[in-house]
Amino acid sequence: MATVSFHLKEPNGDKPTAIFIWFNPQNGQARVRIYTGDKIHPDQWEGGDIQRAKTPKRGTDTERNKTINTSNERMSKRLLDYWAECRAAGTLPTTEQLRAVVEPQVPTIEVTQPQPLIDFDAYLDRMATKNAVNTVKSHRTTYNHLVNFVAVTRKSLEYRDFTRAWKNQFCAWLADGAGGDKPMADSSINKQLKNLKAFLHDAADHGSVERIDTKRGWGWDFTESEPMALSAVELALLEAIEGLPPYLENARRLWLLMAYTGLRYSDAMDLKPEHDKGDTIQLIPRKTTDVSAKVYVPKAARALLAMCWSGEIHNIANSTLNEYIKEVCCRAGINEPTEKIASYGQTSRTLKTVHPKYELVTCHTARRTFITHSFARKIPLELIMMAAAHTNPKTTLRYNQNTVARQIEVSRQAWGEDE
Repeated sequence: MATVSFHLKEPNGDKPTAIFIWFNPQNGQARVRIYTGDKIHPDQWEGGDIQRAKTPKRGTDTERNKTINTSNERMSKRLLDYWAECRAAGTLPTTEQLRAVVEPQVPTIEVTQPQPLIDFDAYLDRMATKNAVNTVKSHRTTYNHLVNFVAVTRKSLEYRDFTRAWKNQFCAWLADGAGGDKPMADSSINKQLKNLKAFLHDAADHGSVERIDTKRGWGWDFTESEPMALSAVELALLEAIEGLPPYLENARRLWLLMAYTGLRYSDAMDLKPEHDKGDTIQLIPRKTTDVSAKVYVPKAARALLAMCWSGEIHNIANSTLNEYIKEVCCRAGINEPTEKIASYGQTSRTLKTVHPKYELVTCHTARRTFITHSFARKIPLELIMMAAAHTNPKTTLRYNQNTVARQIEVSRQAWGEDE
């Protein structure tokens, strides 16, 4: 009996890939590959024996994935019914006939003007060739929100729709829950706008639309939380802890390497011996390809780099490192109660939660620790920017945290009261 199964063209990829059918006649004939016309991100696909789109109870992709599954079921039935009809008539359908049963016809309608969602999808494909995976994932989240917003409003999206009034409507929808189960924080809405503006600038660069003014009236007020870093005492605790299992020790070393050098996670994972210039590491960061990073290598980092080149330290996924470093910090006793602040409704409502500090430590905390401690060691701003590959001093100055201890130290020096 003939069988139908569904598969992904690139199941290990990091962007949406085509779904195709293997039609197996089970009579000695070769299988036939038939494309369904749909694409899906591999993260949204159940592999193994199931081979269908994931449909969790909650999630922005659930309804779209249900539609894909329903469409696949219909295609499967049409193929098997057609095969049975042909066999009953004493004939065997050709490959072209089988494909004609389900493969979508190429539309002949002429596209008269660029379409933002189509262009955004192409923009994501271009990003995937030069940007870090998490950067592309962040922009894809914005794309998915746009797709869902269009579905909810039941109105096609064109470039002329990108007005301040449209922006306010879109942001209000995000603030109300983005079609999900909880409101979106102001900082996250601001991130969605930042991604959207980056796409619109790219669309203008590619001639899809005249440049849209996204400077005036395209902001979203939010309370920016102070960047969290480990103190000198906490960093010492992390350096001193011993007896960790190998997987946690590897995570600790990776995190410390980033804290000593200020490298982003993506750049630390890309490190190669040719980037090692002895006293410095020099490389082109993934995020800011127009400026190179030149980082001084302290002795503590030198030992870790040697472990990288010898294979004693190995790369792990960003999410895995975030999980492991929390456990390491917990074991090291980095548990000071730390307040986390999120604002909603353009700062009209503020939610404050308190966590033991280790729960808030991530890969990026290492970079924040590097910059914060660089300021504390009185390294000049321009040299910190060079190491961090920052092009805007405002970005770097956020980490210049004026603690009470620093105020006392500097004030005593200014008043000639040094002890």
